[in-house]
Amino acid sequence: MTNSRAPFWEALVAYHAKGVVPFHTPGHKLRSGPFANVEAVLGSGFYALDPSDEVENLELKHDFRVVLAEAEKLAAELFGSRMSLFLVNGTTCGLHYLLMPTTGTVLVPRFSHQAVYSGMMLSMGQVRYLPTAYDPDWLIPLPPDVAQVEVAVADTDVEAFVLTNPTYYGTVGDIEALIGQAKARGILIFVDEAHGGHFGFSDKLPVSALECGADAVVQSTHKTLGSFTQTSMLHANNAFWFEKVVQAQNVLQTTSPSLVFLAVLDEVRRVLSVQGRDLVGQTLDLAMECRRQLGSIPGVELLPNHLQADPTKVVFSLRKLGLTGIEVERILRLEYNIQVELSDYYNVLALATIGDTMGSIKTLVSAISDLAKRRKHVGSRPLERHRLDFPPLPPIVASLREAFFTEKTAIDLESAQGEISGGFLTPYPPGVPVIAPGEEFTPDIIEHLLWCLKMNWHVRGLMPGQRVAILKDNCRFCRKTR
Repeated sequence: MTNSRAPFWEALVAYHAKGVVPFHTPGHKLRSGPFANVEAVLGSGFYALDPSDEVENLELKHDFRVVLAEAEKLAAELFGSRMSLFLVNGTTCGLHYLLMPTTGTVLVPRFSHQAVYSGMMLSMGQVRYLPTAYDPDWLIPLPPDVAQVEVAVADTDVEAFVLTNPTYYGTVGDIEALIGQAKARGILIFVDEAHGGHFGFSDKLPVSALECGADAVVQSTHKTLGSFTQTSMLHANNAFWFEKVVQAQNVLQTTSPSLVFLAVLDEVRRVLSVQGRDLVGQTLDLAMECRRQLGSIPGVELLPNHLQADPTKVVFSLRKLGLTGIEVERILRLEYNIQVELSDYYNVLALATIGDTMGSIKTLVSAISDLAKRRKHVGSRPLERHRLDFPPLPPIVASLREAFFTEKTAIDLESAQGEISGGFLTPYPPGVPVIAPGEEFTPDIIEHLLWCLKMNWHVRGLMPGQRVAILKDNCRFCRKTR
């Protein structure tokens, strides 16, 4: 079967065209029925293409799993892997499938997505964290470097290493050297490539971790390549670990996946096989034009190239005009009807994808130009420059899994010294946990969190009244480690 076909999409559409009388789930029976408000917005097509597990393909015995396997083979061909899986719970579930079978030490950069942390809660493995370094000027988290990883693996028998490529801001580390370094030691490499699914469609973009020898990558097809929200793909080159991944999928995935989601993934893959390089090339042209025009506006700064290997992440700042990124996001939404991807103290991230047009780019540039003129008119002062001085990583007393299953209670943050955290406390932005479940509250941690609160810096995971979750059975962990 050629990559210009979409077997799953075609089989699902054929089932609808067949006009089968459905005495099977789902309960809407493939029509909107009384749900007129839903049909008015979505039309009748979504219902018509939403059977539980029925497709029309006589050659493959109408078996949706067999048809799905054919579609996944084509995805593997397109993305350059040995095996691929379509995912209906985002990159989150793909990371869970990769990490659940681990039993040894897993090297995890501290700024990793929460799905990596929850994946380790599902596993019998133990985490070893890599502290996060930040760019001193832009205050964004940086990927680990080769020397840092070399130190981390020198005295530890590491089973797997989880990388993020690229970061949310489009920053890329020396991925080829990092993967080569780990592979030389027999360490499994899993890459959270949620924001890098488009890398393989242009020579002007960074190389995908898959091409550099990663055992598996998980990509959020919905983030950059146009499939429905919640749909991603897992691509693997390690057949031994892929068998474990499939076992984990059988345990964790719903037994009623949305056939619409799977079919749209297949059709998006088909379009990419034919037009992918052209579509991503056009996106790059739009992103570069957006950056050029924004950079010409007085008072607007662009994230420099050495921090932004992926130009489709258009990161800019109006800090010279006295506006935080958070304020810019709010103004754009309320006054210009524009919603950006994220903001932090300095920065705003506007994401350019294959869904953009020159019209949408002009709308953003016009809004920023107008906002900059308004701010310059009132003579605002530049933002004060800050440093990010995070405390050292706290001692790990219990694994993420142990902490998850241990009963918890809540106490005042100021009284938490020596207690074991039952949750994450994460100043946001930038979204890097200061303390994670199973770690001990130290004086430095408490002092830093109190400083964040004094600065009105939002701390995710903090309960009302500045209370924090701790493990109720704290003593048994303390005896074990002292």
